[in-house]
Formats: sequence, structure tokens, C-alpha cells
Amino acid sequence: MLQALDAGDVRRWAAACVQALDVHRDAIDRINVYPVADNDTGSNLLHTMRSALEAVITADEEAGAGPVLSVLARGALAGARGNSGVIVSQFLRGLADQDHRPRPAVLELPIQVCDCGSG
Repeated sequence: MLQALDAGDVRRWAAACVQALDVHRDAIDRINVYPVADNDTGSNLLHTMRSALEAVITADEEAGAGPVLSVLARGALAGARGNSGVIVSQFLRGLADQDHRPRPAVLELPIQVCDCGSG
């Protein structure tokens, strides 16, 4: 199981998130019921993560995982749509805040973060 991310892993993970959201956007839109059943959560998440990915694509290639996650979180917040977009940007901020070193090469992740999507 993945327990650490480097900057390249963060970029690849962000791209995979965008790809998965693109595939599942309509399904997520259909199950959207909170706080208003306006059927746009999948679209909002996709737009938010595309903004986040664009930010890391243009980020410093030499940056470590922590700084790249910070750029990802800022990009997500800047492009956030709806409550879901803001929520995902704050989730990304929480990941970035796991490491407080100026330019870490590798970000050690708490095991509960790694397991959140498994089951």
C-alpha cells in the first residue's frame, strides 16, 4: 500500500482524479442531494479538480510533495465550484498540511488517509 508521495506521485494522482471524475461525473450528478438536489456535484468536483491539476502542471518541477500539494489545494480553492469544490479544496489543504518542512521530497501520509478509498 502507498504510504508516501513524492511530487510526481501527487501530479499523477491529481490527473487520475480528474480522469475518474470525468468518467463518473454524470453518476455523481444524479445522486446529488445535499444541500440542494441541483444535480451538479459531479460537474463541480470535476471543474475544481481540473483547476487544481492546471495549477500543479505549471508548478515548479523541483518542488517537493508538500509544496506541490499546497499548489494543488490553492488551485482547487481558486477554481472551486459549489460546496463540494470548497470541501475538496479543504481536504487537499489538509493533505498539504501533513508536512510542514519547507521543501520535502517525500510526504509521509497517515495510514487513515491512504485507506479512505479502499474497501
